[in-house]
Amino acid sequence: MRGLSTPHGRSEGVLSPPGGRREAPGGPSTDTPHGRSEGVLSPPGGRREAPAGAAASQAAWQREARRQQQLLDALFEPGCAAPLDASAGWPRGIRAYRANAAAHASDTLRAQYPGVLAMLGGEAFDALASAHWHACPPAHGDLARFGEGFPAWLRQRDDLAAWPWLADCARLEQALWQLQFAPPAALRDDDLQRLASCDPDALRLRLAPATRLVEADWAVVALRELHAAREPDLRAIAQALQAGPQVAWAWRQGFEVHCVALDAGGARWIRALREEPTLGAALARSDEDFDVGGWLGDAVRAGWIDGVDSVTREETRA
Repeated sequence: MRGLSTPHGRSEGVLSPPGGRREAPGGPSTDTPHGRSEGVLSPPGGRREAPAGAAASQAAWQREARRQQQLLDALFEPGCAAPLDASAGWPRGIRAYRANAAAHASDTLRAQYPGVLAMLGGEAFDALASAHWHACPPAHGDLARFGEGFPAWLRQRDDLAAWPWLADCARLEQALWQLQFAPPAALRDDDLQRLASCDPDALRLRLAPATRLVEADWAVVALRELHAAREPDLRAIAQALQAGPQVAWAWRQGFEVHCVALDAGGARWIRALREEPTLGAALARSDEDFDVGGWLGDAVRAGWIDGVDSVTREETRA
């Protein structure tokens, strides 16, 4: 059994379909807005421009966006004409892209869904990636955005009925991937002053963009951690599959993404913050034994809060 390298360590494909091989995931170099940037489909022969002026820079990005869209049109619409400003190497480049489409799809999805890769094994995963590429072609030139529909697509496939937890596990990994591109929390000192001094019924607490609540029918946090181990514990995996639903809380702190399983009180609190018009209303929905003060301390340190807004009674009724 060959080891599977993932962003979370080394693991092995422990749930490969019969006859499936377990292979080491390649995965492209993945840049993010907080480190290196994701692979982008650059048109054959095209270059990215970086002019100094803001207006010129915006125009360059617009040209690049048009080129990427033209590339996507050419990849998935064989009769599409080449752009007027295409280089002489455009037809040859398009043929090369089409020939390597399955590899592009596999590399991109391997980077985004390492846990699903570890569960299925390399050969089965690559076959699914190729099928998804053709069934749901990318709508953007940036490969970092390809695969957004992968979890829902997995759930719809009858041939994966033996692995009903895959779609939920993919939803968690998609959330972790998206966190890399979310802006950081904008919490300021005056937000904290309002939180300490104002009536909770006159405040609204905004969760940071780089946070996600993932409610799943399976123990997705446990399954992710178990499949990231160097030597997966098959007995523990079997127990996790019997554990029932789990609510995951995911966030980015600095350059690192994290996720934990929430208990019932923690999940209820996060839902209340998202749904209620005021902090006071959220407090009223929280469990009596839930440590709100402890959560607020963790939230400030970890960057879970984007801001604390003052609200009027009229706004809460809207």
